[in-house]
Amino acid sequence: MQQPVGERAAEVTLGAALRNQRGFGFVSILLTLLILAVLYLGYFKMPNTMSGSRSAGIAAINTSRDIACRTQRQQIERDVMMWSVNHPDEPPTLAALQRDGLHIPACPEGGQYSIDGREVHCSVHR
Repeated sequence: MQQPVGERAAEVTLGAALRNQRGFGFVSILLTLLILAVLYLGYFKMPNTMSGSRSAGIAAINTSRDIACRTQRQQIERDVMMWSVNHPDEPPTLAALQRDGLHIPACPEGGQYSIDGREVHCSVHR
C-alpha cells in the first residue's frame, strides 16, 4: 500500500523536527552549565574584589573631579577670550570678568583659580 504524498511529507517534517529537538536539548544543557559556571565563579570571586573596589571608586571620584575642574578652567579661558574682544587693552583678571557679569565657577575640590595671560590655573589641579 502506497502512502499519499502529503503523508510522506508530514513524516519527513516530523523526523526533522525530532532530530532538531534532540540537538536543542544538548545545546540547552550546555548553555545551562555555562550560565551556572559563570554564576558560581562570580559568586566566589566577589569577596576578593570588594577591597579593591573601594579604592577604584575613590580613584574614579578623584578623576571625575579633575575632569570637572579642567572643564571649568576651559570655560573660563573661553570667557577670557570673549572678554578680551571687548577689552583689548586690559589684562584679564577674575575680578574684571565678574564685574562684567560672568560667573566664575568654583573648583570641585576647593582650589582657587588664577589667570596667567590667557591661561587659567587651579591651585589644586595643575
